[in-house]
Amino acid sequence: MRITDIIKSSTPTLSFEVFPPKTTDKFESVLDATHKIADLSPSYISVTYGAGGGTSAYTADIASDLLARGVTPLAHLSCISSTRSHIRALLSDLSSRGIKNILALRGDIPKGEDRPLSEYRYASQLVEEIVSFGGFTIGGA
Repeated sequence: MRITDIIKSSTPTLSFEVFPPKTTDKFESVLDATHKIADLSPSYISVTYGAGGGTSAYTADIASDLLARGVTPLAHLSCISSTRSHIRALLSDLSSRGIKNILALRGDIPKGEDRPLSEYRYASQLVEEIVSFGGFTIGGA
């Protein structure tokens, strides 16, 4: 389901936000907690991208698992440390998993850097990339 349809509904919405684990050994415990939250039947669950994109690979995994459990996921996507080809690969992966909702973020500049490290300087550029890819409902922050 698309987030816009959920928000337009006349019924109240309840959403949660989950964070991917910082390390691989914590993935199962985060997934277990996510399952418990999903059992509450929220309107949707937002899945963050991970600080600095370091654990961003888990975003699609968690969002895909939520979708399989019947909960609408909102996958965060940050562009500050990404190349255009990396973003396109992530969009392709999300699309192939049936994930339809993205929260587009510029993201934080990594500590020790004074400027963006990618082809994207602003979230609006990421939004343009997602629009050109097609098929997603996009939120921005």
